[in-house]
Amino acid sequence: MNQDVINCPQCARRTPAGRGACIYCGETLPITNLGTAPPQRKIESFELAFNTVLEPSNPRMRESAVAALAAALQIEPGEAESFIAAAKPAPVARTHTRQEAEMIALLVRSCGLGASVVADEDLHIETELIRARRIERGESELQVHHTAGVMAVPVAEIRLFVMGALREIRIDYTEGSTGLRGQPGNVLDTSEFRSDEILIDVYTSSLDKSFRIKSDAFDYSGLVWPLSFRAEVNFQSAIAALRAAAPQATFDNDFTRMRNLLSHAWPERTRNEAQGIKRTGLAYRPVAKSSVTSDNRDQFERYSRLMFLYAAAS
Repeated sequence: MNQDVINCPQCARRTPAGRGACIYCGETLPITNLGTAPPQRKIESFELAFNTVLEPSNPRMRESAVAALAAALQIEPGEAESFIAAAKPAPVARTHTRQEAEMIALLVRSCGLGASVVADEDLHIETELIRARRIERGESELQVHHTAGVMAVPVAEIRLFVMGALREIRIDYTEGSTGLRGQPGNVLDTSEFRSDEILIDVYTSSLDKSFRIKSDAFDYSGLVWPLSFRAEVNFQSAIAALRAAAPQATFDNDFTRMRNLLSHAWPERTRNEAQGIKRTGLAYRPVAKSSVTSDNRDQFERYSRLMFLYAAAS
């Protein structure tokens, strides 16, 4: 029998071991050694799942582990080398059950690498960071102004900065009415809209005392003087001021570098939206309008919380 297929202990039917649960009766399967990781299945961002995280390894292990990791995860050797060379915790799989995630972690460990399982619940994605509107720097604390009031954050408690870049792309389509026999109509027009936003998450040991700064909606006058006419210059100056105030904190600016690797388990999210049928032109012909939007917000949220989780454990 293939080592990736076992008999269910409950119904005795053959079922893929990598699923973690029987596809017929739902019984939890015993953890077993897999030859290769099962293909990634689409899991919505709102679903609670489990993440198998590759942990940083000794650089001397790289050559021997690359081929083994590529074969185990069924990825290109170049991608496997990038995972190992990243020297950061990186998700290699997101699965529905802890059992599946533990089996993939066991497979990664068989390649001579470290791996752990992190539940979505542990990332606390549902807990939003306080949105800072203005920050005033004192001798030993920051006064963080937000919509609900003011929060005092001791600079000695700041442990981590995580830089991010959010990107959203929306493509609008206009299609003619459907053709004969239900054939789709021709695309008459398309337009593309892009938006980019830089932000930084500032973490203490508690999420309740952590906050986020977005570059497009922040009053820099409490941290930066003189102010520049360019928002990006003010943003960089504000970051420099925060880092100078909390030199003990780790500064993570690797999200952009890690984005392609993160897509393996945490892809960018795409959603389709139908905007209905409208009539246009001199002939008042019916046209269908729709849009496709993709963004990396969920990807950054997960990356930022994963870095916080590992920083809190260190």
